[in-house]
Amino acid sequence: MTTLDPRILPAVESVHSAAAGLQAIMKPSRLVPCAPLSEALGVEVLLKLELENPTGSFKVRGAYTVLSRMSAEDRSRGVVASSAGNHGLGVAFAAQAFGAPAMLYVPSTAPQVKKDGIRALGAVVNDDAPDYDAAMVLAKAHAEREGLRFINPCLGLDLLAGQGTVALEILAERPDVRTVLICTGGGGLLGGMGAVLRRLAPEVRVIGVQSEETSAMTRSVRAGQVVDIPVTPTLADGLAGQVDEDALHIGQTCADQLGLVREDDLARSMLWLERTLGLTVEGAGAVTVAALQHGCMLRDGAGPEALAFSSHGPVVALVSGRNVDRTRLDALATRFPA
Repeated sequence: MTTLDPRILPAVESVHSAAAGLQAIMKPSRLVPCAPLSEALGVEVLLKLELENPTGSFKVRGAYTVLSRMSAEDRSRGVVASSAGNHGLGVAFAAQAFGAPAMLYVPSTAPQVKKDGIRALGAVVNDDAPDYDAAMVLAKAHAEREGLRFINPCLGLDLLAGQGTVALEILAERPDVRTVLICTGGGGLLGGMGAVLRRLAPEVRVIGVQSEETSAMTRSVRAGQVVDIPVTPTLADGLAGQVDEDALHIGQTCADQLGLVREDDLARSMLWLERTLGLTVEGAGAVTVAALQHGCMLRDGAGPEALAFSSHGPVVALVSGRNVDRTRLDALATRFPA
């Protein structure tokens, strides 16, 4: 296993500091048993309900940590970010909490509920870009032009320290955890949590999960170099986008395994979460449950296969993101009736 790069991945002490700061806005998210999955898999399964956080996802953790560590002068000038939606909500929430102006660049395809939520928190939204990567180009150009702080949705030591607090909460409540499934896009959550788990609980198996249409991290790690993927429609819009060398390092060092779930299986799991557990979950946050229910592609060219788990320790699946347009869920329900 390659050594964790301290220029990319935060120190555990920084994650503990972030956790202390987050007490001002949120409690630890609930970690709840999931009896149907436990019975089906023959191992205890718990869901880490990040969708119950302020703004509806784990993203608020990193965004708030970044703003909290900026100087008052820099905050007063404002921040700029690009986002598929949930990072934008987190940045807008944190900016409002600190009285900082915020400019968010999101793709035109971002769910309307996310765009509306960002605006409701007082931030300005630009949704001219056709996809997430184009939105990032616009955001970085804006930040450089105006001399403002650009808050990357997936990278940065302060941001990852905030995301890493999820792992601290899991270890505090269930130190016997043996497997953690993490929804993975550009690697922010994987990197933050991985930085903690590799150092404090190296026996824990970390599985990063993406959809087949948001597979940049998985394909790059398998190739041993950054691989660009085509931009295609996906239910997991929050995981869309390319990765760079820093993100590749996260994937190579923080995940024991990376797997892809099929879009139709993801749709079925989103509906199952709502119909069975009463949880409205967007695709990006339901990939972990889809991997547990339907298996995932763990090798190039292979079909979905069941994940293997140790029988002596629990499995924790991250479930994040409640910001999904109702019309999307209704359309899925029509395709996959109960």
